[in-house]
Amino acid sequence: MSETPIIKIKSDPEVIRIVAKKKGDVSIQTINLKIIMANLWWEGSPELETFFNVMELTIKKALNEVYPHNKMYLDYKFCANDSIEDASEIIVEITDIKADNMDVDVGGRFINLEGTDSRGFFKKLTSFRRKFCKEVHKEI
Repeated sequence: MSETPIIKIKSDPEVIRIVAKKKGDVSIQTINLKIIMANLWWEGSPELETFFNVMELTIKKALNEVYPHNKMYLDYKFCANDSIEDASEIIVEITDIKADNMDVDVGGRFINLEGTDSRGFFKKLTSFRRKFCKEVHKEI
């Protein structure tokens, strides 16, 4: 068995599963998107920022259960198919995870967030000009 911790991320439209493994230890954490988004809508909270906070803390929790650590460094990139306000799809790519300077193997790097696309024809046609991408480096 490998000494290197592994994080696997599986995303579907309703649930994101984060699985951490090291040797024989396994931790499975889930993020239920419908409950989170309904709560954020009800509270009037910023959806994307809050989702990223939940995602980051869930990854840390899963990893901490199989590989106890103090600091986790998380690098990810997210891209929207339009401006953030009008986007109907956001793709998150986890590029790197380190726990106390130990590299973590990442499998299933992509999280796909999809919503209803209410943009008009011309807005869809010209969305390539407004596509938004951002890289994030976090220390948790």
